[in-house]
Amino acid sequence: MVSHSTRLILGVCIALITSVAIFELTTLDLVVQDFLYESQGHKWLIDRDSAWLKRLLYDGIKQIYIALTLIVLGVAAGNPSWPPIGSRRHEILVVAAALVLIPLVANGLKAVTNIPCPKDLALYGGNYPHVTLFTAYPSDFIQVERIRCYPAGHASGGFALMALALLAGSGRRQLTIASAACGLGWVVGFYKMGIGDHFLGHTVVSMLLAMLVILVLDRVIPSRSP
Repeated sequence: MVSHSTRLILGVCIALITSVAIFELTTLDLVVQDFLYESQGHKWLIDRDSAWLKRLLYDGIKQIYIALTLIVLGVAAGNPSWPPIGSRRHEILVVAAALVLIPLVANGLKAVTNIPCPKDLALYGGNYPHVTLFTAYPSDFIQVERIRCYPAGHASGGFALMALALLAGSGRRQLTIASAACGLGWVVGFYKMGIGDHFLGHTVVSMLLAMLVILVLDRVIPSRSP
């Protein structure tokens, strides 16, 4: 009999593959992005030069995320015999691993996919052609250096916080924490879409990757210390 965790992992894998196919094989990303770009004024819905938005939704969140990750790593490295740690040892290890691995996975993929951001495309005032995971750059296009835009790296931090739900005691609390973290990821994701840094599909893929990493870590990390 297939376990519940295995079914969840398979379900997220199917959702991830389906999402990649939908966004990479259709023009849905462009349709959505067109609503966020004013072609006459050549500007995006959100001003990337807004200092307070950048401080709040980029620098501020990144600093808080780093601080939280360091705290969780410190707790995970603490004495497992201490009751507050011992009773939640598995969950703490999963959260610590997720907070480190999810941004690494997202940024690792960004390093190899070589997909441009919306703001880089000629369609939106840039100089790059529109390519997807399944299409190559035109033979006459000269690319000076690889570009890093797929999937969404910054929003992945918000989605990684869904792992904190494992520390909650009840199903309702878990749902509340996971929903809040997912919402934060989407707030950051929409900000990045609104300034032309990402497509909708980039953020959807980051969300599903985060879910998959959390589920796999919860499955493979031992429930008890040796």
